[in-house]
Formats: sequence, structure tokens, C-alpha cells
Amino acid sequence: MKILIVTAEQLRQDERYTDDKGWAFKNSFERLGVQTETFIYRKKGTLAFLEKKKHIKDLWRTFMNKKLIMHVRRSSPDILMLSRAETVLPETLRLIRKSTQTIIINVFTDNPLYMGNFDAIEPCHCFFVKDTYVLDALKKVGLKNVFYLPQCTNPDICKPMVLSGQEKKTFSSEISLIGSMYPYRLKLLEEIADLNLGIWGKGWEKAADKRITMHVRGGDIRGSKKTMAINGSAISLNPHHPLNDIKGTNSRTFDIAACKSFMLTDYKEDIDDLLKIDKEVICYRTPEELKDLVQYYLKNPAERMKVAEAAYRRVLRDHTYDNRAREILDIAKKA
Repeated sequence: MKILIVTAEQLRQDERYTDDKGWAFKNSFERLGVQTETFIYRKKGTLAFLEKKKHIKDLWRTFMNKKLIMHVRRSSPDILMLSRAETVLPETLRLIRKSTQTIIINVFTDNPLYMGNFDAIEPCHCFFVKDTYVLDALKKVGLKNVFYLPQCTNPDICKPMVLSGQEKKTFSSEISLIGSMYPYRLKLLEEIADLNLGIWGKGWEKAADKRITMHVRGGDIRGSKKTMAINGSAISLNPHHPLNDIKGTNSRTFDIAACKSFMLTDYKEDIDDLLKIDKEVICYRTPEELKDLVQYYLKNPAERMKVAEAAYRRVLRDHTYDNRAREILDIAKKA
């Protein structure tokens, strides 16, 4: 079997790839004995301008779609896997489906009701979503090719580690939050702004509240740096995006657990089927409850360690890219 993975360009960080989803799936499929190829649909690094200037962007996307069609016809993969790949046009997918025997799947790791091209769902044989609310909504409009595929983690990247003295100075904190600044996250942190916070992500330096900006350690972090920040935290916060994650949970849920670190996350209904509440994950429902839980678990490190250990074992067993790659192959074979 051969899979062609359509993914964003992969950048190296710390002498290895970052935790790019396309790259992680590529490794998992290969561990399962599947031959893989990669097709880049979006450029980064020095070629990022291709996606920023409208005229050039339109030319690039037209060229990229034609090139993808030619690649599929030449390579004849059994499966064409889109890793989100929102710039692959619906007409491109329809032409590939009509003119080849290739099974088309899309692992869409955001909420397609909130972002993405709705018209690009139906041409796929299998369209995977991370949220049961989204799954039900798409089925209600008559789509029969949608499947639930929860997020997961890459334990080659996210793993327990002991920080050096200098790494501790950079990445240690009582409470960390890794993610872009949104007003709802800012409001949440105001409840615990008097604690030793470590904040990484885009936009935080623009916050008006100086109690928050004083805790900003840096911008977007990935790869080993993200792993260090998680391992350096007594408590890792995981507030979900309210429009991107309605009932579903994000990949950070599993990344934190794979580092054997303790997490406080806002409650999402899908978590019930993925982790054991109060044993493998601790959830809050209000800012006030978050503050109470933070204060409690900072005083009880043994309980933090017990929950983190249980989550670590569960995630490595059930929620890795290898697990999801097997699920994809099982469903695709029936398409």
C-alpha cells in the first residue's frame, strides 16, 4: 500500500522536524509498513510569501492544484491523505476521484464549520473530524462520508524529560499556558495572575493587563521547546478555543499527558470517552473552579503525580499517531 500525504511544509527545529501533523502521520504509517510520499500544499520559511500576497497566492494555489493532480496520476497512490490542506480545491478532488482509483481522505484537525471549505468535504471518500458535535452537524445535512477521529500526540516529540539548570531558568513555572492569546484566555488568567505563570504564544505581549504581560516568556514554541515548557510546569493549563473545540478536545490534551505532566483543562463532553475524569484528567467548568483547583493541586504534588502518571499510561496506549493511523487505515479500506 502507498499513501500520498498532502501537508504543509515541514520545518526543522533543534535538528529535527517540529511536531507537524503530516510528518507525524508519515512516521506512523511507515511504522505500520505503509509506503509514503509527501506533497507540500503550503510553503513556509523563505517561501511563505506565496501564501501572503493575494495575486501570488492565487497563482501559487492554481499551480499547486494542477501539480497535485499530475502527481496523483503519475504516482497512483492507494490513498491520498490531506492533512487539513484547505487550499486543495473541491474541483481538484472531484477530478482525482473521477479519473483515478485513489481513495481520498482528509484528516481535518480544526472545526470545518468554523474554518475550511465546506464544498471540499463531499468529494472525499472519508472526511475525519475531531469533534462529535461537528460529526453530528455534518451528518444532519446529509453527509455520509464523515468520521470521528480524536486528536492525539506524537510521543517521539512529547515525552518526559529532566531539564538542565539553564533549561529550568527558561522553562520552569508553577503554571504554564502554551497557545495564542484570545480574550477568553486572557480573562481566565486574570483569575490567577498573582501566581508564577509561564506564558508562550502569539499576541500575549499586546495584552493591556501588565500582570499578564510580565509573565510572557516568548512567542509560539514547538518541538523540544514546547516539551521543555510542559515538563517545567507544575500545572499545565489547557483552555480550549470555544469555536474550534465545541465538544471535542485538542491535541494539547494528549501532548501534556505524553510528557507525564499534570494538566487542568476546561471540560469538553468528548473527554469522557477519551480519558477518565478525576483520575486521568482534571477538568474545570468556571474560572472560579480553576482558581480553586490550581491552589489545591499546587499544595498536593503527590496527587498531581498520580493523575499525570495515569494519563501518561492511557495516552501512550490509546491516543498516539500510531493509534490514529491504524483507525484511518481500517476505515479507508472499507471506503
